[in-house]
Amino acid sequence: MTRIVVGVDGSPGGEHALRWAYEYAKATEGELHAVMSWNEHPLLTGVAETLGGGVPLDQVEQQANAMLDAAVTGVVGDEMPVTKTVASGAPGDVLVAAASDASLLVVGRHAGGGVLRLGSVSAHCARHASCAVVIVPEG
Repeated sequence: MTRIVVGVDGSPGGEHALRWAYEYAKATEGELHAVMSWNEHPLLTGVAETLGGGVPLDQVEQQANAMLDAAVTGVVGDEMPVTKTVASGAPGDVLVAAASDASLLVVGRHAGGGVLRLGSVSAHCARHASCAVVIVPEG
């Protein structure tokens, strides 16, 4: 069975990547695995600052899990099972590791990257993944 790993980060680009990966998984009867890295996630950093800094890491990880659950529910619903992983680490490294036994890694490209330029995470994945990488544009 085709294993498809997709990076989800709460951004529009991440949502487009999740939607693309979901459609591809449906078409190929593949297994979908959504991954979020939480230690460098700007939305979660803002949550930690709002809570007064020094927030226990389990609270930040819980928030990351909630964000990932919401993203997957919003795109996939209950149409297919999705394995979900939240991991601490640099997003590119986390995604490359999660895709080490996958057939495909799907990541979003943020609009700020320009027409031909990739963001740091998508470029890292394209250079280091051991499987094929699809970079989905934001819009």
